[in-house]
Amino acid sequence: MNQLFLLNLQIGRGQNREMPSHLAGAFVAVYVAAANHEAALVQGVAQIQARDYEFIDLADGKVHQLDPLRWDEYVAGVWPEFREHFPSQAEVMAGLASPDWVCFGPFAAYEPSVPN
Repeated sequence: MNQLFLLNLQIGRGQNREMPSHLAGAFVAVYVAAANHEAALVQGVAQIQARDYEFIDLADGKVHQLDPLRWDEYVAGVWPEFREHFPSQAEVMAGLASPDWVCFGPFAAYEPSVPN
């Protein structure tokens, strides 16, 4: 069975049409079911690119492994105001059996910087 990983990604708008045109990109937490850290990074970036976003960076430079048995506790502690946005513990556990399961946290978008 796969393990659960968190990638904090910085993405650019790329060719994606869902992101409002005045925004340049976003930071997003990407949760991935994968065999290991490297596979999680490859899959997370591929899922972002499949949605026509541009991958810019692994924002904090780390691939974090999470305990899927503590998912509900994790969401309550990290994303209390967005609990309804995330899958349930049972959905995460079922997702670990999938070869391409991914879940996106809320997107924290940013506008282009203006030179001084």
